[in-house]
Amino acid sequence: MMIKIMAFKQQLINLLRIGFLFFIIFHTLIAQPLAIKGGRIITISGSVIEKGTILIDGGIIRDVGLDIEIPKDAEIIDARGQIIMPGLIDAMTYYGIDSKDLNESIKPISPELRIIESYYPFGKFGDGSGEIKAKDLLSGGITTIYIAPGDATILGGQGAIVQTAAFSFDEMIVKAPAAIDMTFGSKPGKINREENRTPVTKMAAISQLRETLIKAQEYQKNNKVRDLGMEALGQLLEKKIPARIQANSPGDIRSAINLANEFKFDLIIDGGASSDTYINEIAKGNIPIILGPVSHPYISGEEIPDYLEYPSIDEGLAGRLEKAGINIAFGSFSYGLGSLAKGITGKWLLIDAAISTGYGMSEQAVLRSLTLGAAEILGIEDKFGSLEKGKQADIILLDGDPLSIRTWVQKVYISGRLVYSK
Repeated sequence: MMIKIMAFKQQLINLLRIGFLFFIIFHTLIAQPLAIKGGRIITISGSVIEKGTILIDGGIIRDVGLDIEIPKDAEIIDARGQIIMPGLIDAMTYYGIDSKDLNESIKPISPELRIIESYYPFGKFGDGSGEIKAKDLLSGGITTIYIAPGDATILGGQGAIVQTAAFSFDEMIVKAPAAIDMTFGSKPGKINREENRTPVTKMAAISQLRETLIKAQEYQKNNKVRDLGMEALGQLLEKKIPARIQANSPGDIRSAINLANEFKFDLIIDGGASSDTYINEIAKGNIPIILGPVSHPYISGEEIPDYLEYPSIDEGLAGRLEKAGINIAFGSFSYGLGSLAKGITGKWLLIDAAISTGYGMSEQAVLRSLTLGAAEILGIEDKFGSLEKGKQADIILLDGDPLSIRTWVQKVYISGRLVYSK
């Protein structure tokens, strides 16, 4: 018995030694400065720097420019002939959420639900046939994503912003909750009708939402009994977080704008396929739009799940919204990520956004919408979206024009750590 106890103690000591060793290695990796030099730096927030250098220390960008003093102990990455730019932001996904965990079917209005509780980035997601892992997104240069509850309920819960690689689950979380997610349109009513529950009409859905928001207003005045759903909506009404309403038809977009005006909350429109109809109101209200994919008409219906759920496509919409001064970003909405174009699933966000350059949107605006523009909409522009001194070092290196289908991401850094290499 004594021998077993001694053996156990020795094993424990060995484990502690190994753990301490890993801590030292980790601390060393974080502490060592990193210089990426010689590449074409697209800062997004400023001018393009030819053959420039980025100095990183402690996971933060310390300097960007030409004549930068590099510490003697810095690791130097030769980026000559490559493009250096901020990590991409997928502004609307269901990535990392199992299809069974996307929607709570019992309650059509569930502001208390937090999608972060269902987030498991290395599990299966959706109805796609493939395993979705962080590497699939990192290979496309995606470093930050917005994850949302499913779109089968009117108010699905609270979305979150996470990173695509980290040492721990907690480290992946950028912001949670990040928004209250709602869905207007036919899908919630269709599913409710099939499940023999209410509401099944749009007028009933909007009515229930209004009743819930009125209750939330009253809760702010008298909250003697704690209510998690009302607390979540309180953050919305106090403008601590926005509402993200998935709306594509003219009627749904009008209803989203009217609801936001009535209850005076910040609004982000997801999808916005018919936003041309209310482009003046959207611009005047400073309402951002997360545009959905435009590439699916070029793919067979058998290759992607929920093919028929896509709205009609207008490749020139992004350009027209840009010219109207509307802040836009692109979201994959995770359609087809499980089965589409094996090997380039993460790259599809760049390819999809690039289509807009052929229909009136400038390349500079497209790249901004994938980085700083998305960060501004998500409320994280203080740390993400551009290559500036003081921001988190989320950086990607590419072997050519970022918007060319022939270009591949070569390296991805998150917080200054190499998390992907082709």
